[in-house]
Amino acid sequence: MTLKELIMKVDFDRIRPYLEDFEAEHLDSIYAYREAYDTLRDMEPDRESHGRIKISWNGGTENGEGKWLNVSGIHVNWEAALNYDIVIADNVRLPLEELAMHCLWEITFWGFSPEEEFETYKRKHDFPKTTNEYEVALMKLRESIWKHQVRRKSSCKKTNDPQHRVLTLPDRPMAPMNGPKQKRAQRQKKRTQRLKGLAARENLIRALTANGSSLHRNDVDFLLNVNCGTQYDYTSATHNISSRLNYILESITKYQHLALDRYNNAIIHIRVSSHYPLSEQEFEKFKTGTRAYLDYEDIIFGTTATDDRTPKIKVTILLNLREEAKKVRRLTSYASYKKETD
Repeated sequence: MTLKELIMKVDFDRIRPYLEDFEAEHLDSIYAYREAYDTLRDMEPDRESHGRIKISWNGGTENGEGKWLNVSGIHVNWEAALNYDIVIADNVRLPLEELAMHCLWEITFWGFSPEEEFETYKRKHDFPKTTNEYEVALMKLRESIWKHQVRRKSSCKKTNDPQHRVLTLPDRPMAPMNGPKQKRAQRQKKRTQRLKGLAARENLIRALTANGSSLHRNDVDFLLNVNCGTQYDYTSATHNISSRLNYILESITKYQHLALDRYNNAIIHIRVSSHYPLSEQEFEKFKTGTRAYLDYEDIIFGTTATDDRTPKIKVTILLNLREEAKKVRRLTSYASYKKETD
């Protein structure tokens, strides 16, 4: 049995209970596994690729405590993995739904799509580029720490080229810091965290307001100063063009557990190809459904028309805690309290 044959035997709703039990601390991301599973079911295997995906128990004691299911050989490109044969150890006696869940979890370890896997690889191996003023400030801070605070010495490694010198760090721990240096390190740590956060928010604002977007900078500029927030990205993994947003609405309302009471504002941004535009009816149905589910008065909708040749729609939802709305809510509550007590 190949991986493709396994995932075609069971649909996502049958593996979902096993996944929710396995990912009990991340129930807000179950929708992403659904998108990945539907993508795998829709993919054609690479018939030229051959290999084995081995499923076996690892670790544990004699009575079975502490063991885990190991899925090896699956970390290749998705089309190739779909054509691999699944080899199940004799002592693994699990239902097909649970086996499919573990294969899905393992293949999505680096991303919930081949494109997301590639982006993860780029972030891990490419030198980071500065795209905004916060990233520039962060780079300068790190350079300053490296130049003035990190102990190092120069040594010459023996190579075929006698002119080639390599700067190496000493293989010894840093000396203990005194009080002022500890305070400086704490300040630098806080500044680093703040700059990283601001850089990410600035890049997000630029993405939301890029060319072709209905959103303007002043619509979303408050994101730089929100108290807290979270971001979710969705993709319509369906061939039915007329129900792309309905697929994403199902992801939000049926396949995701959100802590909605922590926030009071939402930004919903839709990226759609200009070659496969949305119908007004589909868009209005999606807005009505998300408003009813989120139950926020403060919701901003935006769209961006792209030149992509794919009919898939990408939706980003940002749930935010806006201080302005928080203050209004407090004042309203206080006014109601005064009215009741007067």
